[in-house]
Order: sequence, then C-alpha cells, then structure tokens
Amino acid sequence: MPLEIDLPPGFAGLPVGSDDKLNRRQAWMVAENPASGISVEQFGSYLLALIPTMQANGIRVFGKFAVGPREGDVATLTLGVAQWPDTAPGNRDAVVAAMAEEYRGRHQHAVVQPVRLPIGPAVVAISGGEFRLPERDVRTQIKAEYQIPLPDGRSVVILSVVAESEDAWPAIAEATARVAWSLRAGEAA
Repeated sequence: MPLEIDLPPGFAGLPVGSDDKLNRRQAWMVAENPASGISVEQFGSYLLALIPTMQANGIRVFGKFAVGPREGDVATLTLGVAQWPDTAPGNRDAVVAAMAEEYRGRHQHAVVQPVRLPIGPAVVAISGGEFRLPERDVRTQIKAEYQIPLPDGRSVVILSVVAESEDAWPAIAEATARVAWSLRAGEAA
C-alpha cells in the first residue's frame, strides 16, 4: 500500500525504497548537508551501509529535525511498515486495543492510549528513560510512537520519534502527532 506523510519542517532524512539507484542518490544528497560535521564521503558511506538493514526491517523514512525549546535539540524520526505474520486481523479497533495492552505490558511507565486518526485507529505511546553508556555517560531519551494498522488489512505502520532532551517532550509529542495525522494512502504507481 503506497503511503504519504507530511514531514516536520526542517526534516533532513532519507526515504528508503526498493530502487537502489534512487536510495544511493538520496543518501548522497543527505550526506552533502554541511551540518553533518563529517566528510560527505564518510557520511554517505555510513548511510549507504544502513540502507540494506533499513530495507530488511521495513523502514521507509529515516532522518532528523530540530525540535524543542533549545537550539540544538534534535529528534530522530523513523517510519516503518511491518506485515502481519500470519493472517490479517479483522477488526482494527480490537487489534489496536490488544496492541495497546501489549505495549503497556512491555513499557510499564509509558503513557499509552488508543486514538483515532484520519486513516483509522492507532496506538499512541509516550515514554522516557535513561540509557547508561560506557564512561558513565547517561543519556535521557524521550520517545513518541504511533502504531497504525493500515486499511489494507495486511500491514501496520510504526512511527517513532526520539530525542535526548527532556525539555523537548511536548514538542516531540506534537511533531509526531502531526506526522501521524497526516498519514494517508498514496497514489498507486
């Protein structure tokens, strides 16, 4: 099912499709952004190395945008499409209720609720946490996620926006909601 979304203002990212030539061209366009801080060749090679993994995991869009009250607060947006493993679920509202319960069970401190988007029912979750890295480096992570069963009955969209700024969480939630609400069926190619 072809999909269309409206990306946040200032989004710099990589649409990931099945056309390898187009993927390469997009990766080099993103790499040429002088804000990356490393050489075009190095950044481009990183992006090209990620494309097969993103394709294998159903990722269709990956990138960053500025978010939050402080300059330098950046969020990472990932949108993927997963296929149902066996048979397609029937009632999307019942599926969303079950998905919300499953999410609550795995992320007990998340705020999780079913919502209705223009494309249909969905689960929205907001969570935060700390990640401890080597050298006693502790990073805060705020995440807004939507899981949206599609009307085709065969797939679900997973939209995730993550940032390291606690102060940015309202802006992250708002930006993610705008993208989720903009999700719509695209024109068949």
